[in-house]
Amino acid sequence: MWLDEQRLIQRLVPRLLRFRQTNFYRIIQRTLMLTFPFILIGTFSQIIQLTVLTKKGFIASIFHLSKWVPYYRYLHYPFDSLTTLTLNGVAVVAAFGAAKYHAKLNQRDDQLAGLTAAIALLIVAYQYTNQNQIGVFNTLLIGTNGLTGALIVGGLTGLLFKWFSKPVPAQSSPHTADILTRTFSSLLPMALILVLAVLVSLALNWLMIITYSAESWSAFQKYATTSHSLWLTFGMAVVTLLLEILGLAGPYQERLVTNSATMTANLNYALTHHSAYHVPYPYTANTLYHAFGTFGGTGMLLALVIAIYIGSNNHNYHVVARWSLLPALFNSNGPLLTGLPVLYNPIYLIPFVLAPVVNMGLAALAIGFHWIPPVVYPVPVGTPGPLIAFIGTNGNVVALLLGIVDLALSVVIYLPFMRLAETIVQAAQAQVGGAKHV
Repeated sequence: MWLDEQRLIQRLVPRLLRFRQTNFYRIIQRTLMLTFPFILIGTFSQIIQLTVLTKKGFIASIFHLSKWVPYYRYLHYPFDSLTTLTLNGVAVVAAFGAAKYHAKLNQRDDQLAGLTAAIALLIVAYQYTNQNQIGVFNTLLIGTNGLTGALIVGGLTGLLFKWFSKPVPAQSSPHTADILTRTFSSLLPMALILVLAVLVSLALNWLMIITYSAESWSAFQKYATTSHSLWLTFGMAVVTLLLEILGLAGPYQERLVTNSATMTANLNYALTHHSAYHVPYPYTANTLYHAFGTFGGTGMLLALVIAIYIGSNNHNYHVVARWSLLPALFNSNGPLLTGLPVLYNPIYLIPFVLAPVVNMGLAALAIGFHWIPPVVYPVPVGTPGPLIAFIGTNGNVVALLLGIVDLALSVVIYLPFMRLAETIVQAAQAQVGGAKHV
């Protein structure tokens, strides 16, 4: 079996290595690395905000922090602002990075290109109000869910700089006259992208595209989260996973889910009958996807962290895994998505979708055979993934054991793909080293 895996890896490495070496993918990787520290800081801030400084948070509930910590009700304010200004503004950094690296690869003014793309994205995301109010920015366009749009804005900015500006010589400390010359040579692409951004922004606002899209998406999400069909629950889970690895929000995205009618009906049944084994809606997003398919956030990325600890020899992988372990325990996958990166990485597409779906399948079987009751009871905000089913079933030990089995199975699923990714990194490093010695 191991030999078959090795042969398959050796066959895939040349093809994936060629894809990795394309300018398109190099720009994406470098851009994600640029966003990584902001997402890491924002994620740690969010964890403290949700688990410690929220009354219903996991740690706050255990230690009853609101009853004895002085000024507890005010402590969340600095973390609110830090989380908002990092996670809800990280797409602006991505637009800057994508344009900067694109322009740099083509010997154009990378700093002006990056700044232009960042401003262009802010213009597109600006929502107009009436004349007596200040407009606001759409966080879906400038936050973590706007990374794909930011890459598009940055890439388009880089292209316009490539087409309509002149190459600039590499200088460690250019004189003021040189900077002025470079600025004037970049004015045309800057004006073009900013005018285009204004036109897109006006279209989004005047045609109510943003409003209609948000309303349609909310309706779709409500339909998905209130569904109790087994096949639709699995289908919406797959859609969520595919959108998430493309940097977009899915219908089951954790932070967008609120109490639904099916969750309320299940809880009322359990409280009335003192048992959750025969609730009216056993197969929902809450009982399957969130309870068994999101350990470490969307994609079961806690399993990937463990797989790196077990089977990786790459120093950078271990550094990212160490910094991502605590967020993954509290179901935040941002650091691993951008630091490894997993986002836009075709290698991790299969395990990213397969691991949660397999875990949901095992949970559905366990619920169907009445080995465990469905998750119906409220779970504290920020509860670690493996404990969600245990707490949500009011302490069912089999549910806890099933969560541990699911996590172990997900590690097994991720291991060969992690080895493939590591082999490609080693091949790329060897190729660069060989080129230096030629």
